[in-house]
Parts: sequence; structure tokens; C-alpha cells
Amino acid sequence: MRIAVITPYFRESLSILHQCHRSVQAQSVPCTHVMVADGFPSANIESWEVDHVILPRAHDDAGSTPRAIGSFHAVGLGYDAVAFLDADNWYRPDHLETLLRLHARTGALFLSASRLLCRLDGSVMGPCAMCDGTTFIDTSCMLIMRPAFGVLANWCLIPPYAHVVSDRAFLYLARAAGTTFAHSPEPTLHYRCKRSDAYLRMGESPPPEAQPAPDYATGFRRWIEDGHLPLI
Repeated sequence: MRIAVITPYFRESLSILHQCHRSVQAQSVPCTHVMVADGFPSANIESWEVDHVILPRAHDDAGSTPRAIGSFHAVGLGYDAVAFLDADNWYRPDHLETLLRLHARTGALFLSASRLLCRLDGSVMGPCAMCDGTTFIDTSCMLIMRPAFGVLANWCLIPPYAHVVSDRAFLYLARAAGTTFAHSPEPTLHYRCKRSDAYLRMGESPPPEAQPAPDYATGFRRWIEDGHLPLI
């Protein structure tokens, strides 16, 4: 089973990128890390054990285009499964193994895990109640098997207004294509919370460096106006 983990990156610090990459290297099953520079490549990554894909300019779409390009790089090389890991997140060592066991048990082609919400310093706040495998799956919790690779193009087909809720839109389109799903309640992804709303949901005061929540409401509204069922 050849697995590629796709990480789009933009202008994250080297320490953040290194933590992400180390977590891929530490997986209990073999995998290849594909890091896709969205217009701002880091020279340091050239010496890492990764497939380094460099895009000539940034796409301003929350990593959707880099995910698609990194995915099809892996597809063209014959990989059997594609996972995603955003640059500021990191896996538990058994993340991919957990999802592969889930695939073996269920035969589902779109696997997902739960996540732990972490502060900006990496300390854990607690499990995420939203990431339930039905209404919401974080991008970094996804593993897609080769028979479902047709859904990967949807990263580039999501309307620009919906990139702020791209994980929900991608999930919607995969379900619409008839993809089979299975979810593990085990939180094997560490999600670094950059936005204030995540802290408020966990009953904490956001740190001063936290970003304000983006305009999710407009993305949800325009999605419905385009004739789709609601994303929430």
C-alpha cells in the first residue's frame, strides 16, 4: 500500500513545517510526504525527504489548488491512497495505520479520523466535537483510496467563494459522487487553532495572536444560492 501525504504550504515558519514533516516521517506505516509550495518555496525543504512541488505563484484559495496538484502528482506515480495534512497540523504516529485498518474492515474508499484541538503553542485543549465524519471532516483527517481518486479534482472545482469552507464543500461533492465513507472516532490528528472561534467553542479566551473567524456565513449562503443543499 503506497500512501502519499499532501501538504500545501504558503509562508509558515520553518519550525511549524518541520513539526508537520516529522509527524509524517514518524508514521507507523510507510508513506511519502509531498509538500507543495504555493508560490513561496522554502529552500530548507529541498534537503528534506519529501517530494517538493513548487508552484510559480500563490493561488489564494486556502490550499485547494496545491492539494489538487500534489494529489495528481501522487496519482501519476501510481500511489494507492492520498491523505492530506495542512502545514500547521501534525499526525499522531498511528494516524494512517488507524485509517488503513478502518478501510480493511469496512471497504470504504473515503476514510476519516477525529481531531484534537491544540493551542498555538501546540498544547492540547481537547477533542473536537465537530469532526464527526458526517457533517464535518477536517481536510487533514481525510484518506482517499485509489478507486475514489476521481473526487480529487474537486479541490480545483470548488467555487472561489467556498474556499473558506472548502473541507465541507469537498465532502459534499464526494458524497454526491456516491463515494463510500467510514469514520474513526479516534482523534489521531492534532489541529493547531489559529482562529478565535475555536477557542471560544472550547470555553477559552483566544490568545492575542489568534485570527478572527472568517466569513463562513457568506460561503454557506452562496453555496445554497448556487442550487446546492446546505453544507451545515
